[in-house]
Amino acid sequence: MRAEPEQQTQGLICTNVIALPGGGPAVGTFNTRDVVILLIFIGVLPFVYGWLPVPLVTCLLAVTFASALYIGYRPMLGSVGIWLGIGLLFGFNIWSSHHVMGTIPGWQVWYTEQSIIVGLGVVAVCNLYLQGGMKLRHVAWLSLGLAFYDVLFAAYYPLTGRLLARYITHPLTPVLGMRFGEVDYAVGLGDLLVYSLFFVAAYKAYGARAAAIAAGVIVVMGGFATAFIPFLFNLQNANLDTLIPAQSLFGPAAFVAYLWMKRHYGRERTMAEYLASQDGAAAAPQVEQAPAPEPASI
Repeated sequence: MRAEPEQQTQGLICTNVIALPGGGPAVGTFNTRDVVILLIFIGVLPFVYGWLPVPLVTCLLAVTFASALYIGYRPMLGSVGIWLGIGLLFGFNIWSSHHVMGTIPGWQVWYTEQSIIVGLGVVAVCNLYLQGGMKLRHVAWLSLGLAFYDVLFAAYYPLTGRLLARYITHPLTPVLGMRFGEVDYAVGLGDLLVYSLFFVAAYKAYGARAAAIAAGVIVVMGGFATAFIPFLFNLQNANLDTLIPAQSLFGPAAFVAYLWMKRHYGRERTMAEYLASQDGAAAAPQVEQAPAPEPASI
């Protein structure tokens, strides 16, 4: 991706940005139809973002992130605490987007605060989807579908790169990353969410060993490969303005890993079976039982 000069994004190495809805699946159990709807939403949303004015897109992103943060963290912070936290995070992000850009420390402050919002949002949505019934097979098919999406819209038709170059300096840009020197390293919200879903879904479905395999696939195909591929094509260029379609690498690997797990471990555990297992014992809510009444004295 070649960034616009006035946006000061020289040397950007970033995976694609896919903004996913902050809310969870429809009431009921997550199923294949929800995966198809999610893929359609992902396919249409970049065109909408490219057509709408930037301030309106920022408002939509604010609603998306606020919804995810509210649903995910209100039980811990309460209504007053969560809205105060959202206000502080958003307010500082808006301020930093307009006042600290132009220097490397300023970019680092902006990326740090930006990453906190994106990271918290991903955790909330990941938990919401998986507790709503999303299974490892759904994540695997979603990753494979996004692989085709990435090849089309990041390689052959560079819509993702154009959107990133347009929004990278604006508030609530859905990326998690950091600037080191003149180079930015970042991962899009959509990629980060898929990695999180794959790891946690593998743990819920088959336990710690499957989660370790999922983590290996994420590190190798989602991290190592996407970080070092630009050097294969830019050995003489230190300014690697390159956007790597991460899901085109991760999606097929994740799908193959899921097929191996399914054949090796068998049927996935349901949420109830996970909570009843030793793995999910700590996650299960502890219900305090009232003490038995003492027998009445005669």
